[in-house]
Amino acid sequence: MQIEIKTTSFPRLTGWHIRRVVRWLSLRDLEGLESLRVIDECPDDPESAKVSPYLRGFLQNGHYSRKMKNQPAQIVLYARDVYFGIPKLLMPSPMATLKLARTLAHEVGHHVIATRGYIYKPSEKYKPLNGIRNPYEEKMADAYASDVIERMQKYWIYRIGQLMSRMLSSFLYQAGIQDYWDGNYQSSASLQARAHSLNLENEDAGQCFRHAMEKLKTQSPSPLSPAEREWLTQRYSHKRT
Repeated sequence: MQIEIKTTSFPRLTGWHIRRVVRWLSLRDLEGLESLRVIDECPDDPESAKVSPYLRGFLQNGHYSRKMKNQPAQIVLYARDVYFGIPKLLMPSPMATLKLARTLAHEVGHHVIATRGYIYKPSEKYKPLNGIRNPYEEKMADAYASDVIERMQKYWIYRIGQLMSRMLSSFLYQAGIQDYWDGNYQSSASLQARAHSLNLENEDAGQCFRHAMEKLKTQSPSPLSPAEREWLTQRYSHKRT
């Protein structure tokens, strides 16, 4: 598998994190995967790069493309979204490794399904949904990623990384709550988006984020730029697409 680091967001550190994560992936599961690329952001929607990540709701952390006639199987990660919520000073930490690991392992799960037909048991059935995200496949890819993270956390360094994520998520959540009650909905939404990104189990942060975004839509005067207001009213969605 060829690894290409094309991102401008901490390229050397990104390569280091990638190499650490790949050690925890089965060589059998990586068979047939031609390349792993890391770029700054998803090229499918250039307009999304013009607004802060929190305004987009759910982030597009990566993508898997199965092997086609003229296209090898590949995974592309979007560093801007993967690293969202991690302070620059903590980029060399195991917290960043784990966050990248969850996205990379999820996409490898899709590759395993595409090449083997299942992840755990041959009885798994994946029906095509005409280009729409298959909820069952997403669930199984998440389960695969969780297993990888669980194996990593058998080592103390990654347990510390998980603890760091949870502690920072809790801190950002509390700060976001205070901003919400102070009427600073923009800051609250940004903080809660980061809190939820760092710990997906922090459902309170996700709920507060959605409430803050709804308040932002009607806040007057708006703290957002014209481009941000247009995005919020016309393109923002808290649901996965």
